[in-house]
Amino acid sequence: MKSTPKINRRSFLKLAGVAGAAAALPLASPAIGLAGLGRKQHVAQQTRMMMGTLVSITVVDASPALAQDAMLQAFASIDGLSPIFDRHNSGGLVATLNASGRIGEMPPALRQVLTLCQSVQRASNGAFDISVAPVVDAYKNSFAATGRAPSDEVIQRALDAMGGVQFSASGMSLTRQGAGVTLDGVAKGFMVDQGLAAAAKAGAKHVLINAGGDIGVLGDRGNGQPWRVAISDPDNPTTPKMVINMTQGAVATSGNYEVYFDSEKLYHHIVNPANGACPRSDASVSVRAGSAAMADALSTACFVMEPKAARAFLAQGVGLDGLILTRQGQRFMTEGFVG
Repeated sequence: MKSTPKINRRSFLKLAGVAGAAAALPLASPAIGLAGLGRKQHVAQQTRMMMGTLVSITVVDASPALAQDAMLQAFASIDGLSPIFDRHNSGGLVATLNASGRIGEMPPALRQVLTLCQSVQRASNGAFDISVAPVVDAYKNSFAATGRAPSDEVIQRALDAMGGVQFSASGMSLTRQGAGVTLDGVAKGFMVDQGLAAAAKAGAKHVLINAGGDIGVLGDRGNGQPWRVAISDPDNPTTPKMVINMTQGAVATSGNYEVYFDSEKLYHHIVNPANGACPRSDASVSVRAGSAAMADALSTACFVMEPKAARAFLAQGVGLDGLILTRQGQRFMTEGFVG
């Protein structure tokens, strides 16, 4: 991708934790404790299927009309962004880029996300890379066709296509045969951030948005108590491994149980951009950050790293924390993750 002004690793980590205003249990955990709000607070809560995942928005306010309006404004914001980032939507911008090799002038939202992706890619030494789409698709297509992993030759061709992405003021293009882009590792988080911003603009001060495990919060639950957010057990994703308190920021989780191609979950949707392999050390990585987009991207990057290296990487950041759960049952956690 075209270069932008450089930022060193330490500066990036300082900015990452405070940027902006997985998987966490998607629908039950946001409501923990809402029954005790009392008559002075009203809850607007709704869940919709958007961009292939469940999006749940909860707004608490003394005014039922304001709570309802803020919730609807947040949904409208997310709905308006979906066509930009969904690479499986044939009419979307990313899908058009992958199909035709070029798109013209980009909307500000796409440019903002691409700039963030470049920063994460540099800071993580390439562990996060949006041009990894050909490798992910190679696994998906091979298992769909044969029930087996792709050959080394197929993976190598996909790796050769990586890096063939360029964007500038005049648009975005693919510069290598077979190249493609996926924003699946950041788009949901970005939409959570924009949904929170829309709700805040409508006057809401107590909001939780969960887009398939990418969770962002604004304020407390409306009663002075933090939101209680559950982090899934990778071995049993419908049950909590841990519950954390949140009154600001976001948490996102990347796991081998989210999208996988074999029964043992050795082959899944997260691949190492350096060699095309599916990392096998971790079962899940949860990251807390100042924005859901940053937490989303960093959870993917840290899943690619070795557990100790991922914990050390996050520990360097101001406002960054993480929980790494390995396939062997080990836990690597930064000091402030529970909060």
